[in-house]
Amino acid sequence: MAIGNLIQEARERKQLTQEELAERIPFTRGSVSHFERGSRELNRDDYAIFCEGLDDARFTLELHRASTGGVYIPYLDGPKVDHHPASLTYLARKELKEAKEHITKINFSKPISVMEEFELNHIERTVQELLDAQAAAQTLVINLCSHLEISFNDQVKRWIGSRTATGHISRRNL
Repeated sequence: MAIGNLIQEARERKQLTQEELAERIPFTRGSVSHFERGSRELNRDDYAIFCEGLDDARFTLELHRASTGGVYIPYLDGPKVDHHPASLTYLARKELKEAKEHITKINFSKPISVMEEFELNHIERTVQELLDAQAAAQTLVINLCSHLEISFNDQVKRWIGSRTATGHISRRNL
């Protein structure tokens, strides 16, 4: 999907007019309109400006997808996903439980270089379970932020700060 369409969808999800979005970012309403229509190309250097101005997690994920050639954890929006908070909580708990069950069966006291083929296959299945859990948890976070009108950007920045303070993330210029 074109970046302009993504901007428009995110703006509409946030119930912002082009003028209101333009007040949040260093672009005019006319520029926003040009980006949305595709008559002007959005520079990759400006992605962060739109992520900050829109504060829409789904938009941020789509830009991540576009920037990495599709290597990202997607928002779960398929027809089998019920977006009610209770349903998403159930899904996240189920996926986390499955991932935990897979992890507990891995014997990491044994060096990976001497593991049998079936053990390596199990590790690969575990990675898939962990990705399932990550997608479910991420979708739950996005929906909770949306329903409660909590800033996704602020939540992620606060989380990064706490993980940095506890030494789980290396300090870097963010």
